[in-house]
Amino acid sequence: MKNHKIKINGVWNCSASLHEKKITRKTIEWCIKNLGLSRLKKLNINVSIKALKDCYGYCEEISHKDRKYNIVISNNQHLRYFVMTIIHEMIHIKQYIRNEWSGDGEQEALINEGRLSNKLWEDNIL
Repeated sequence: MKNHKIKINGVWNCSASLHEKKITRKTIEWCIKNLGLSRLKKLNINVSIKALKDCYGYCEEISHKDRKYNIVISNNQHLRYFVMTIIHEMIHIKQYIRNEWSGDGEQEALINEGRLSNKLWEDNIL
């Protein structure tokens, strides 16, 4: 990555393994490039990996102006779904940044998460 102010901060829960952290970082960096976000001068993503009961993950916009976002990913899922969830949440971040959020924002994320996950594997990122 260039010298842009892109920060991926781990708000790592003690249940997150080093392996999960590495996969998360690589996947987010890949998403930044492949979702057209690499030209941003500022992007701050805080990540938490922990057990979730009601969902696989979620994301929230903390500050649109400062481009600050939180992502929470459930650690109790198979690797392929873990990665797909990160991609899903990164699509939401793209929607926030570009003001493309429509309805609940899920349609675009659901349509593209599998295709992008396959591309990540084809790119031999993990």
